Amino acid sequence: MDEASVCKGGSVDTMARPRLLVLDTNYSLEGIRERKIEASITCRDLDGFFEHVWSVHPFATLVTSDEWGPRYGRPQTYELAPGHTIIEGKVGRFKALRAVPPLNFLLGQIDMIADLRRLIRRERISVMRAASPLYIGLFGLILKWLTGVPLVVRVGANHDKVFETTGQPLEPRLTHSRKVEKWIERFVFKRADLVAGANQDNLDFAIANGASPERSTLFRYGNLVDPGHFVDPADRQIDAAIPRSLGLEPGKYLIYVGRLEPVKQPDHVVAVLAAARRTGHDVKALLAGEGQLREALRDQAEALGVADSLVMPGNVDQQKLAQLFAQAAVVVSPHTGRALSEAALAAAPIVAYDVDWQGELIETGRTGILVRHGNVEGMTKAVIDLLSDKKLRETLGRAVRERTLTLLDPVALNEHERQAYRALLGMSGPSANNSE
Repeated sequence: MDEASVCKGGSVDTMARPRLLVLDTNYSLEGIRERKIEASITCRDLDGFFEHVWSVHPFATLVTSDEWGPRYGRPQTYELAPGHTIIEGKVGRFKALRAVPPLNFLLGQIDMIADLRRLIRRERISVMRAASPLYIGLFGLILKWLTGVPLVVRVGANHDKVFETTGQPLEPRLTHSRKVEKWIERFVFKRADLVAGANQDNLDFAIANGASPERSTLFRYGNLVDPGHFVDPADRQIDAAIPRSLGLEPGKYLIYVGRLEPVKQPDHVVAVLAAARRTGHDVKALLAGEGQLREALRDQAEALGVADSLVMPGNVDQQKLAQLFAQAAVVVSPHTGRALSEAALAAAPIVAYDVDWQGELIETGRTGILVRHGNVEGMTKAVIDLLSDKKLRETLGRAVRERTLTLLDPVALNEHERQAYRALLGMSGPSANNSE
Protein backbone atom coordinates (compact mmCIF):
# COMPACT_ATOMS: atom_id res chain seq x y z
CA MET A 1 0.00 0.00 0.00
CA ASP A 2 1.53 3.29 -0.99
CA GLU A 3 1.40 6.46 1.06
CA ALA A 4 -0.97 8.18 -1.33
CA SER A 5 -3.59 5.50 -0.88
CA VAL A 6 -4.06 6.10 2.83
CA CYS A 7 -7.41 7.72 3.61
CA LYS A 8 -8.47 7.11 0.00
CA GLY A 9 -11.37 5.06 -1.17
CA GLY A 10 -14.14 4.76 -3.71
CA SER A 11 -15.77 7.65 -5.49
CA VAL A 12 -18.37 9.77 -3.71
CA ASP A 13 -21.32 11.47 -5.29
CA THR A 14 -20.39 15.15 -5.17
CA MET A 15 -24.01 16.26 -5.37
CA ALA A 16 -25.47 17.31 -2.02
CA ARG A 17 -22.62 15.85 -0.02
CA PRO A 18 -23.28 15.60 3.73
CA ARG A 19 -21.51 17.70 6.36
CA LEU A 20 -20.11 16.46 9.66
CA LEU A 21 -19.65 17.97 13.13
CA VAL A 22 -17.19 16.08 15.37
CA LEU A 23 -17.12 16.61 19.13
CA ASP A 24 -13.74 15.49 20.46
CA THR A 25 -11.76 16.40 23.57
CA ASN A 26 -8.73 14.18 22.95
CA TYR A 27 -6.50 16.93 21.56
CA SER A 28 -6.52 20.69 21.22
CA LEU A 29 -5.25 22.21 17.97
CA GLU A 30 -2.06 23.08 19.83
CA GLY A 31 -1.60 19.41 20.72
CA ILE A 32 -2.44 18.29 17.19
CA ARG A 33 0.22 20.54 15.72
CA GLU A 34 2.76 19.58 18.37
CA ARG A 35 2.35 15.88 17.55
CA LYS A 36 1.91 16.51 13.82
CA ILE A 37 -1.23 14.40 13.70
CA GLU A 38 -3.21 16.64 11.38
CA ALA A 39 -3.89 13.63 9.15
CA SER A 40 -5.99 12.07 11.90
CA ILE A 41 -8.28 15.11 11.68
CA THR A 42 -8.37 15.66 7.92
CA CYS A 43 -9.21 11.98 7.35
CA ARG A 44 -12.58 12.68 8.97
CA ASP A 45 -13.98 13.77 5.62
CA LEU A 46 -13.61 10.13 4.43
CA ASP A 47 -11.90 11.17 1.20
CA GLY A 48 -14.42 13.81 0.26
CA PHE A 49 -17.57 11.99 1.33
CA PHE A 50 -18.24 14.89 3.71
CA GLU A 51 -18.19 18.27 2.02
CA HIS A 52 -16.99 19.96 5.20
CA VAL A 53 -16.02 18.81 8.70
CA TRP A 54 -16.14 20.95 11.82
CA SER A 55 -14.06 19.49 14.69
CA VAL A 56 -15.04 20.92 18.07
CA HIS A 57 -13.31 20.86 21.46
CA PRO A 58 -15.80 22.52 23.83
CA PHE A 59 -13.23 23.49 26.49
CA ALA A 60 -9.85 23.36 24.76
CA THR A 61 -8.14 25.99 26.92
CA LEU A 62 -8.33 23.60 29.86
CA VAL A 63 -5.33 21.86 28.27
CA THR A 64 -3.63 24.52 26.13
CA SER A 65 -0.55 26.48 27.16
CA ASP A 66 -0.65 30.11 28.24
CA GLU A 67 1.07 31.04 24.98
CA TRP A 68 -1.77 29.59 22.89
CA GLY A 69 -4.24 32.32 23.76
CA PRO A 70 -6.75 33.59 26.33
CA ARG A 71 -8.25 30.94 28.60
CA TYR A 72 -11.58 32.76 28.87
CA GLY A 73 -14.00 34.25 26.38
CA ARG A 74 -15.85 33.24 23.20
CA PRO A 75 -15.02 30.12 21.16
CA GLN A 76 -12.17 30.47 18.66
CA THR A 77 -12.32 29.22 15.06
CA TYR A 78 -9.36 28.01 12.97
CA GLU A 79 -9.11 26.72 9.40
CA LEU A 80 -6.96 23.58 9.55
CA ALA A 81 -7.19 22.69 5.85
CA PRO A 82 -9.67 23.13 2.98
CA GLY A 83 -12.93 21.63 4.16
CA HIS A 84 -11.77 21.34 7.79
CA THR A 85 -12.58 23.86 10.50
CA ILE A 86 -11.49 23.64 14.15
CA ILE A 87 -13.63 25.27 16.85
CA GLU A 88 -12.19 25.54 20.35
CA GLY A 89 -14.18 26.57 23.38
CA LYS A 90 -12.82 28.19 26.51
CA VAL A 91 -12.61 26.84 30.03
CA GLY A 92 -14.76 29.78 31.14
CA ARG A 93 -16.89 32.47 29.53
CA PHE A 94 -15.65 35.54 31.43
CA LYS A 95 -12.22 36.38 32.82
CA ALA A 96 -13.95 38.35 35.58
CA LEU A 97 -15.52 35.10 36.81
CA ARG A 98 -12.29 33.09 36.94
CA ALA A 99 -12.61 32.89 40.74
CA VAL A 100 -15.87 30.95 40.29
CA PRO A 101 -14.77 28.12 37.95
CA PRO A 102 -17.93 25.95 37.97
CA LEU A 103 -20.26 28.84 37.10
CA ASN A 104 -17.83 30.24 34.54
CA PHE A 105 -17.43 26.83 32.90
CA LEU A 106 -21.20 26.35 32.74
CA LEU A 107 -21.70 29.74 31.11
CA GLY A 108 -18.98 28.96 28.59
CA GLN A 109 -20.59 25.65 27.67
CA ILE A 110 -24.03 27.22 27.29
CA ASP A 111 -22.49 29.79 24.99
CA MET A 112 -20.78 27.04 22.98
CA ILE A 113 -24.02 25.06 22.62
CA ALA A 114 -25.84 28.16 21.39
CA ASP A 115 -23.08 28.86 18.85
CA LEU A 116 -23.08 25.28 17.59
CA ARG A 117 -26.87 25.22 17.30
CA ARG A 118 -26.68 28.25 15.03
CA LEU A 119 -23.77 26.70 13.07
CA ILE A 120 -25.64 23.41 12.53
CA ARG A 121 -28.67 25.21 11.15
CA ARG A 122 -26.75 27.76 9.09
CA GLU A 123 -24.36 25.23 7.51
CA ARG A 124 -26.99 22.47 7.18
CA ILE A 125 -24.82 19.97 9.03
CA SER A 126 -26.08 16.44 8.38
CA VAL A 127 -24.69 14.36 11.25
CA MET A 128 -22.70 14.70 14.46
CA ARG A 129 -20.14 12.39 16.02
CA ALA A 130 -19.02 12.39 19.65
CA ALA A 131 -15.72 10.79 20.65
CA SER A 132 -16.97 9.47 24.01
CA PRO A 133 -20.25 8.52 25.68
CA LEU A 134 -19.47 10.62 28.75
CA TYR A 135 -19.44 14.44 28.90
CA ILE A 136 -18.97 14.92 25.19
CA GLY A 137 -21.71 12.36 24.55
CA LEU A 138 -24.18 14.30 26.71
CA PHE A 139 -23.07 17.46 24.92
CA GLY A 140 -23.90 15.80 21.61
CA LEU A 141 -27.30 14.61 22.85
CA ILE A 142 -28.23 18.16 23.81
CA LEU A 143 -27.36 19.34 20.30
CA LYS A 144 -29.32 16.43 18.82
CA TRP A 145 -32.41 17.41 20.81
CA LEU A 146 -32.00 21.08 19.84
CA THR A 147 -31.45 20.48 16.11
CA GLY A 148 -32.80 17.04 15.22
CA VAL A 149 -29.42 16.07 13.68
CA PRO A 150 -28.51 12.39 14.26
CA LEU A 151 -25.71 11.53 16.68
CA VAL A 152 -22.99 8.90 16.29
CA VAL A 153 -21.04 7.99 19.43
CA ARG A 154 -17.59 6.53 18.89
CA VAL A 155 -16.23 4.39 21.74
CA GLY A 156 -12.46 4.36 22.05
CA ALA A 157 -12.07 2.58 25.40
CA ASN A 158 -13.63 -0.07 27.59
CA HIS A 159 -14.48 2.11 30.55
CA ASP A 160 -15.33 -0.83 32.80
CA LYS A 161 -11.85 -2.33 32.35
CA VAL A 162 -10.21 1.06 32.81
CA PHE A 163 -11.98 1.41 36.15
CA GLU A 164 -10.90 -2.09 37.15
CA THR A 165 -7.30 -1.09 36.51
CA THR A 166 -7.25 2.35 38.12
CA GLY A 167 -10.16 2.42 40.57
CA GLN A 168 -10.81 5.95 39.32
CA PRO A 169 -13.61 7.42 37.17
CA LEU A 170 -12.71 8.23 33.58
CA GLU A 171 -13.53 11.93 33.84
CA PRO A 172 -13.09 12.71 37.55
CA ARG A 173 -13.07 16.49 37.14
CA LEU A 174 -16.50 16.38 35.52
CA THR A 175 -18.29 13.37 37.02
CA HIS A 176 -16.45 12.66 40.32
CA SER A 177 -17.89 9.13 40.42
CA ARG A 178 -17.83 5.96 38.33
CA LYS A 179 -21.44 5.36 39.40
CA VAL A 180 -22.44 8.65 37.76
CA GLU A 181 -20.43 7.75 34.66
CA LYS A 182 -22.20 4.41 34.33
CA TRP A 183 -25.56 6.19 34.37
CA ILE A 184 -24.37 8.68 31.73
CA GLU A 185 -23.00 5.91 29.49
CA ARG A 186 -26.28 3.99 29.51
CA PHE A 187 -28.28 7.17 28.98
CA VAL A 188 -26.17 8.19 25.97
CA PHE A 189 -25.78 4.75 24.40
CA LYS A 190 -29.52 4.11 24.42
CA ARG A 191 -30.27 7.41 22.69
CA ALA A 192 -27.49 7.53 20.10
CA ASP A 193 -28.48 6.91 16.49
CA LEU A 194 -25.34 4.83 15.94
CA VAL A 195 -22.60 3.55 18.28
CA ALA A 196 -19.20 2.79 16.74
CA GLY A 197 -16.51 0.90 18.63
CA ALA A 198 -12.84 1.45 17.82
CA ASN A 199 -12.47 -2.32 18.20
CA GLN A 200 -14.56 -5.32 19.17
CA ASP A 201 -13.74 -5.09 22.87
CA ASN A 202 -14.86 -1.47 23.02
CA LEU A 203 -18.02 -2.28 21.06
CA ASP A 204 -18.85 -5.18 23.39
CA PHE A 205 -18.52 -2.77 26.33
CA ALA A 206 -20.97 -0.36 24.68
CA ILE A 207 -23.53 -3.09 23.94
CA ALA A 208 -23.24 -4.42 27.51
CA ASN A 209 -24.04 -0.89 28.70
CA GLY A 210 -27.13 -0.13 26.67
CA ALA A 211 -26.10 0.29 23.02
CA SER A 212 -28.41 -1.45 20.56
CA PRO A 213 -26.63 -4.21 18.57
CA GLU A 214 -28.78 -3.22 15.57
CA ARG A 215 -27.46 0.36 15.78
CA SER A 216 -23.81 -0.54 16.39
CA THR A 217 -20.75 -1.02 14.20
CA LEU A 218 -16.95 -0.84 14.16
CA PHE A 219 -14.95 2.24 13.16
CA ARG A 220 -11.40 0.93 13.58
CA TYR A 221 -8.20 2.99 13.96
CA GLY A 222 -6.72 2.40 10.50
CA ASN A 223 -7.89 5.57 8.77
CA LEU A 224 -6.70 7.66 11.75
CA VAL A 225 -3.10 6.49 11.48
CA ASP A 226 -0.60 8.89 9.93
CA PRO A 227 0.25 7.82 6.36
CA GLY A 228 3.95 7.63 7.19
CA HIS A 229 3.38 4.56 9.34
CA PHE A 230 2.03 2.58 6.38
CA VAL A 231 5.32 2.92 4.50
CA ASP A 232 7.18 -0.39 4.55
CA PRO A 233 10.07 -0.17 7.05
CA ALA A 234 12.40 -1.35 4.28
CA ASP A 235 11.49 1.82 2.36
CA ARG A 236 11.64 4.30 5.24
CA GLN A 237 15.26 5.40 4.76
CA ILE A 238 16.08 4.59 8.37
CA ASP A 239 17.81 7.48 10.11
CA ALA A 240 19.86 6.28 13.08
CA ALA A 241 20.46 9.91 14.05
CA ILE A 242 16.90 10.15 15.41
CA PRO A 243 17.27 7.63 18.25
CA ARG A 244 20.84 8.77 18.86
CA SER A 245 19.61 12.34 19.36
CA LEU A 246 17.76 10.93 22.39
CA GLY A 247 20.77 9.03 23.67
CA LEU A 248 19.59 5.70 22.24
CA GLU A 249 21.38 3.15 20.10
CA PRO A 250 19.34 1.59 17.27
CA GLY A 251 18.21 -1.90 18.21
CA LYS A 252 19.12 -1.42 21.86
CA TYR A 253 16.06 0.15 23.41
CA LEU A 254 12.55 -0.74 24.51
CA ILE A 255 9.80 1.66 23.50
CA TYR A 256 6.43 2.59 24.96
CA VAL A 257 4.27 5.28 23.37
CA GLY A 258 1.21 6.63 25.18
CA ARG A 259 -0.04 8.76 27.99
CA LEU A 260 1.92 8.59 31.23
CA GLU A 261 -1.24 7.86 33.20
CA PRO A 262 -2.14 5.05 35.65
CA VAL A 263 -4.58 3.41 33.24
CA LYS A 264 -1.77 2.90 30.71
CA GLN A 265 0.58 1.31 33.30
CA PRO A 266 3.87 2.79 32.03
CA ASP A 267 5.40 1.94 35.41
CA HIS A 268 5.36 -1.69 34.27
CA VAL A 269 7.71 -0.75 31.44
CA VAL A 270 10.19 0.71 33.93
CA ALA A 271 10.02 -2.50 35.96
CA VAL A 272 10.69 -4.53 32.80
CA LEU A 273 13.65 -2.29 31.95
CA ALA A 274 15.22 -2.86 35.38
CA ALA A 275 14.77 -6.63 35.14
CA ALA A 276 16.19 -6.78 31.59
CA ARG A 277 19.27 -4.87 32.64
CA ARG A 278 19.75 -7.12 35.66
CA THR A 279 19.90 -10.10 33.30
CA GLY A 280 22.70 -8.50 31.33
CA HIS A 281 20.83 -6.85 28.45
CA ASP A 282 22.35 -3.47 27.68
CA VAL A 283 19.13 -1.69 26.77
CA LYS A 284 17.42 1.56 27.58
CA ALA A 285 13.70 2.38 27.61
CA LEU A 286 12.00 5.21 25.72
CA LEU A 287 8.68 6.36 27.16
CA ALA A 288 7.18 8.83 24.68
CA GLY A 289 4.23 10.82 25.99
CA GLU A 290 3.09 13.12 28.76
CA GLY A 291 1.01 12.63 31.87
CA GLN A 292 0.71 12.86 35.61
CA LEU A 293 3.09 9.93 36.29
CA ARG A 294 6.14 11.59 34.76
CA GLU A 295 7.88 12.42 38.03
CA ALA A 296 6.75 9.18 39.68
CA LEU A 297 8.32 7.21 36.82
CA ARG A 298 11.61 9.04 37.30
CA ASP A 299 11.48 8.26 41.03
CA GLN A 300 10.73 4.60 40.24
CA ALA A 301 13.68 4.41 37.84
CA GLU A 302 15.93 6.02 40.43
CA ALA A 303 14.86 3.51 43.09
CA LEU A 304 15.48 0.60 40.69
CA GLY A 305 18.88 1.93 39.65
CA VAL A 306 17.97 2.55 36.00
CA ALA A 307 17.47 6.31 35.96
CA ASP A 308 20.29 6.72 33.43
CA SER A 309 18.60 4.20 31.14
CA LEU A 310 15.16 5.84 31.07
CA VAL A 311 14.43 8.41 28.35
CA MET A 312 11.24 10.49 28.50
CA PRO A 313 11.24 13.12 25.73
CA GLY A 314 7.56 14.05 26.09
CA ASN A 315 5.34 13.98 23.04
CA VAL A 316 7.07 12.92 19.82
CA ASP A 317 5.81 13.75 16.35
CA GLN A 318 4.64 11.09 13.91
CA GLN A 319 7.64 11.24 11.56
CA LYS A 320 10.03 10.55 14.43
CA LEU A 321 7.80 7.85 15.87
CA ALA A 322 7.81 5.99 12.56
CA GLN A 323 11.61 5.90 12.81
CA LEU A 324 11.77 5.09 16.52
CA PHE A 325 9.38 2.14 16.26
CA ALA A 326 11.29 0.71 13.31
CA GLN A 327 14.62 0.83 15.18
CA ALA A 328 13.43 -0.42 18.59
CA ALA A 329 14.48 -3.78 20.01
CA VAL A 330 11.04 -4.48 21.52
CA VAL A 331 7.79 -2.53 21.85
CA VAL A 332 6.30 -2.88 25.33
CA SER A 333 2.55 -2.27 25.37
CA PRO A 334 0.79 -2.60 28.72
CA HIS A 335 -2.30 -0.81 27.33
CA THR A 336 -2.05 1.08 24.04
CA GLY A 337 -4.54 2.37 21.50
CA ARG A 338 -3.59 3.76 18.12
CA ALA A 339 0.13 3.61 18.95
CA LEU A 340 -0.05 -0.18 18.96
CA SER A 341 -1.09 -0.17 15.32
CA GLU A 342 1.72 2.28 14.51
CA ALA A 343 4.25 -0.04 16.18
CA ALA A 344 2.86 -3.04 14.31
CA LEU A 345 3.09 -1.23 10.96
CA ALA A 346 6.79 -0.68 11.71
CA ALA A 347 7.19 -4.49 11.83
CA ALA A 348 8.38 -4.15 15.41
CA PRO A 349 8.36 -7.11 17.83
CA ILE A 350 5.66 -6.47 20.43
CA VAL A 351 4.91 -7.70 23.94
CA ALA A 352 1.43 -6.67 25.07
CA TYR A 353 -1.03 -7.30 27.86
CA ASP A 354 -4.28 -9.03 26.96
CA VAL A 355 -6.46 -5.99 27.56
CA ASP A 356 -8.78 -3.86 25.44
CA TRP A 357 -8.17 -4.55 21.74
CA GLN A 358 -4.58 -5.78 22.01
CA GLY A 359 -5.52 -9.45 21.70
CA GLU A 360 -7.14 -8.72 18.33
CA LEU A 361 -3.74 -7.80 16.93
CA ILE A 362 -1.21 -9.70 19.06
CA GLU A 363 -1.21 -13.50 19.10
CA THR A 364 1.53 -15.28 21.01
CA GLY A 365 4.03 -16.97 18.76
CA ARG A 366 2.48 -15.60 15.59
CA THR A 367 2.34 -11.78 15.72
CA GLY A 368 3.98 -11.04 19.05
CA ILE A 369 3.66 -12.18 22.64
CA LEU A 370 0.42 -11.63 24.57
CA VAL A 371 0.61 -11.70 28.37
CA ARG A 372 -2.12 -11.87 31.00
CA HIS A 373 -3.12 -8.33 31.96
CA GLY A 374 -1.08 -6.97 34.83
CA ASN A 375 1.41 -9.84 34.87
CA VAL A 376 4.67 -7.87 35.08
CA GLU A 377 6.72 -11.03 35.54
CA GLY A 378 5.23 -12.54 32.39
CA MET A 379 5.84 -9.35 30.43
CA THR A 380 9.42 -9.23 31.68
CA LYS A 381 10.10 -12.82 30.63
CA ALA A 382 8.58 -12.22 27.20
CA VAL A 383 10.71 -9.11 26.63
CA ILE A 384 13.89 -10.89 27.73
CA ASP A 385 13.08 -13.83 25.46
CA LEU A 386 12.75 -11.50 22.50
CA LEU A 387 15.91 -9.59 23.36
CA SER A 388 17.72 -12.94 23.25
CA ASP A 389 16.34 -14.04 19.87
CA LYS A 390 16.83 -11.67 16.94
CA LYS A 391 15.37 -14.12 14.42
CA LEU A 392 12.15 -14.42 16.44
CA ARG A 393 11.90 -10.63 16.70
CA GLU A 394 12.14 -10.31 12.92
CA THR A 395 9.62 -13.10 12.29
CA LEU A 396 7.03 -11.72 14.68
CA GLY A 397 7.56 -8.18 13.39
CA ARG A 398 6.88 -9.14 9.79
CA ALA A 399 3.80 -11.11 10.78
CA VAL A 400 2.25 -8.36 12.90
CA ARG A 401 2.69 -5.83 10.08
CA GLU A 402 0.87 -8.14 7.67
CA ARG A 403 -2.00 -8.68 10.11
CA THR A 404 -2.28 -4.95 10.73
CA LEU A 405 -2.37 -4.12 7.03
CA THR A 406 -5.35 -6.47 6.73
CA LEU A 407 -7.18 -5.50 9.91
CA LEU A 408 -6.65 -1.76 9.61
CA ASP A 409 -6.71 -1.21 5.85
CA PRO A 410 -7.75 2.47 5.62
CA VAL A 411 -9.29 2.03 2.16
CA ALA A 412 -11.68 -0.67 3.40
CA LEU A 413 -12.34 1.15 6.67
CA ASN A 414 -13.19 4.41 4.91
CA GLU A 415 -15.68 2.61 2.68
CA HIS A 416 -17.24 0.86 5.67
CA GLU A 417 -17.70 4.20 7.45
CA ARG A 418 -19.21 5.75 4.33
CA GLN A 419 -21.69 2.89 4.12
CA ALA A 420 -22.64 3.35 7.77
CA TYR A 421 -23.27 7.07 7.24
CA ARG A 422 -25.22 6.44 4.03
CA ALA A 423 -27.52 4.07 5.90
CA LEU A 424 -27.92 6.47 8.81
CA LEU A 425 -28.74 9.40 6.53
CA GLY A 426 -30.92 7.42 4.12
CA MET A 427 -28.62 8.16 1.20
CA SER A 428 -28.52 6.17 -2.01
CA GLY A 429 -25.52 3.89 -2.46
CA PRO A 430 -24.22 0.67 -0.93
CA SER A 431 -26.12 -0.42 2.17
CA ALA A 432 -24.49 -0.74 5.57
CA ASN A 433 -24.90 -3.22 8.38
CA ASN A 434 -23.28 -3.85 11.72
CA SER A 435 -20.41 -5.94 10.39
CA GLU A 436 -17.13 -4.88 8.80
